[in-house]
Amino acid sequence: MLKIVDEKILRTDDEIEDIYKDCKYVSIIDDYEKAAENSGYLYCVSTSEDSFDELINERDRLEEEGKICVLGGSYNNGGAIGVQYELKG
Repeated sequence: MLKIVDEKILRTDDEIEDIYKDCKYVSIIDDYEKAAENSGYLYCVSTSEDSFDELINERDRLEEEGKICVLGGSYNNGGAIGVQYELKG
C-alpha cells in the first residue's frame, strides 16, 4: 500500500526508517548539495512490493514538478543490500 504523508518536518533517513520499518519511501530535499546530509521531507511510503510501481510513479510526478526526490528504505525481503529475491532451483 502507498501512503502519502507529505510531511513538513525535516527528518534523517535513520529516523524515517525507524518509523517505517521494512518500507521504501520518497523524500524531498531542498537542493542537491543537501543530499549528502541524508535528510529530507518525507513525501510517501510504500509498505509492500505491491505498491512499488505507485511509489515510482509518485517520484516521477514530483520530479516533473521540479522537486528533487530521494528514494530510500528497503522491504528487507532479501536481508542484504541489492538482494531482492531468493530463488531455489
